[in-house]
Amino acid sequence: MKKINLLFVINTLEAGGKERQFVEIIKYFKKDRIFRIGVITFNENCHFTYEVKENVSYFVELKKRPTRLEPLFTIWKHFNMFKPNIVHTWDELSSFYSYLPCKIFKIKFINGSIRDSGIGRGWKYYFKRFFLKKADLVIANSYEGLKRYKIQGKVIYNAINQERFKGIMHNKLFNIIMVANFTKYKDHKTFIDASIELLNDKIIDNVFLVGDGKYKLKYQNYIPSELKDRFIFTGIVYDVEKYLSECKVGVLCSTLKYKEGISNSVLEYMAMGLIPIVSDVGALKEVIYDGYNGFLIKPEDKKSIYEKIKYVKDYYDKLKIINKNAIDTINEKFNYDKNTCKLRIHYLNLLNSN
Repeated sequence: MKKINLLFVINTLEAGGKERQFVEIIKYFKKDRIFRIGVITFNENCHFTYEVKENVSYFVELKKRPTRLEPLFTIWKHFNMFKPNIVHTWDELSSFYSYLPCKIFKIKFINGSIRDSGIGRGWKYYFKRFFLKKADLVIANSYEGLKRYKIQGKVIYNAINQERFKGIMHNKLFNIIMVANFTKYKDHKTFIDASIELLNDKIIDNVFLVGDGKYKLKYQNYIPSELKDRFIFTGIVYDVEKYLSECKVGVLCSTLKYKEGISNSVLEYMAMGLIPIVSDVGALKEVIYDGYNGFLIKPEDKKSIYEKIKYVKDYYDKLKIINKNAIDTINEKFNYDKNTCKLRIHYLNLLNSN
């Protein structure tokens, strides 16, 4: 049987939830004998570069220097060499670079850039929406995202490979964690403010902050000197499971302005058996059912975080059903095999369509 050449185009392979999801999908399709996988990315020597390169047949890093427009011209050569049957882009910039070659070479174009529910503003919103409307198929990871961009498409939720979390022992301390890069899209300040009060009141033991970014040093300096040893800033990590196993509660604080898509971090909290406490914004209602598999809290409100974590600490043994419900949600809604299989079906259906 002739192989189907499937080309993924993604802006960067830096550490992040989208990129972690990308790696899991690459690994799934590597085992599929029907597909030959290629990847084009636009940043060199990133967090997941080696892992992706080891799992694909064709790998290219295109430089965006000296101008961001350069890949718009150099990408054609690699389309011609790999000869993809399907191109699946993962962000608006990759969609911009891929659109013309797809149309000229008559390649099926899947736009997978909807992985948020509110980041786009002004011209960037319309820029993204333009290329969404030009796609042969739009695949989003939330219904909220489709609604935000006013686009018809298919929803395939993130796929979590639970093999990553099996057999890992949990720490007995009541530690909390937030896994998120230090960017303007996340609300680290509210999380840290609440954590300081929780530590001072002896409700929690330690606080883990996993991730990197331009504001990391700012928040490291924000911690009171007497509590600095209780806040663990890990930077970029390859084994997030290790740090999740140190904790009882996983928190994600998101902003009202930028909202949140389907957070891979929250899914990892759930798969690891932590109790998730997350801001009630964006698509997170598609993941967390308040009081059933986690808790939704008022965004940008340290009091809400404080009160909910204190409640979990006080009633932790009685709330273990939430851990079970969270894992059940992963098995049913974010199942690795089921969701990657859905993606595979969409690829085949698209190729068989007129």
